[in-house]
Amino acid sequence: MFGSVILEVVIGLIFIYLLLSLLATTVSELAMNLIYSRGKNLHLALQTMLDDEEDVLCKKFFDHPLIQKLKKKGDKGFPSYIRNEYFSKVLIELLFKDNDGQLENIEAAINDLPDGKTKEVLRTFARDARGNIETFKENIEKWYQEVMDQATGWYKVNVRKVLFVLGLIISIVFNADTIRMAEKISNDPEARQQIVAMAYEYMEKEEGLNSTTSNEPDSNLVQLRAKIYDLIDEEIETSTSVLGMGWNDAPRANIRFFSNLWPDTSWWSYVFYSLLGWIITAFAITLGAPFWFDLLKRVMSIRASGEKPADKK
Repeated sequence: MFGSVILEVVIGLIFIYLLLSLLATTVSELAMNLIYSRGKNLHLALQTMLDDEEDVLCKKFFDHPLIQKLKKKGDKGFPSYIRNEYFSKVLIELLFKDNDGQLENIEAAINDLPDGKTKEVLRTFARDARGNIETFKENIEKWYQEVMDQATGWYKVNVRKVLFVLGLIISIVFNADTIRMAEKISNDPEARQQIVAMAYEYMEKEEGLNSTTSNEPDSNLVQLRAKIYDLIDEEIETSTSVLGMGWNDAPRANIRFFSNLWPDTSWWSYVFYSLLGWIITAFAITLGAPFWFDLLKRVMSIRASGEKPADKK
């Protein structure tokens, strides 16, 4: 029985982390679309690749019709994704200009570029190709893929930073204190049964993580806002009432202007002891919804040998 209680506490916490992570991921996707989109990240990566003193090659690259057609209609920004073969095709075409397609002419076009690291890299690829245009193209595509892998790392780092800040804000707004939630699930059998039943119902409803969250770069802002409202109304609000999250039971921060300009000490004590729980929740949110979704499936498969909890009231 003791082991079953611990497992149910773990399931409850993982389920809450999953819901809050989904909310944070959706909000961060909305924020990243507004302030730091994948298109901007791609443009920054290609600027790094094609940089020169006059930024000529990079501008010509993004002005090419093939690249322009990759953008959504009416989008004045940059495409969010460019395939390897598209990159090499456009770049080589820019280097060929009006030449007859011989590698020697590409080398001449490279020499006409402004001095910079990009010029030296392309010269190296031309020398390694030894007159074979296909080898030159493969070298360019490998180079592009390596830079894109690094750009993905840059994007993920920025997303993690945003997720942690959002996670901390969400933890405070919903008063999602991991320590207090764990105590509530441990000491309240009815709450524990309800939250575990909600987790089972959620897992049965969702066929996979792709149906619950979307990381597609073309996510519409209206759709993202709708996901946020649905997630709060349908899942988080119910979980909040079950676990006693929120600020209804917290001490009131009454300001006494004449006798004491600071809030009651009971409120400060509550905030102080909640701070660690909020930070733990924020770090849990940065792990992302896919992590908690997979972990919830594994933990629930361990519990599957026992009795399935009753449906939530």
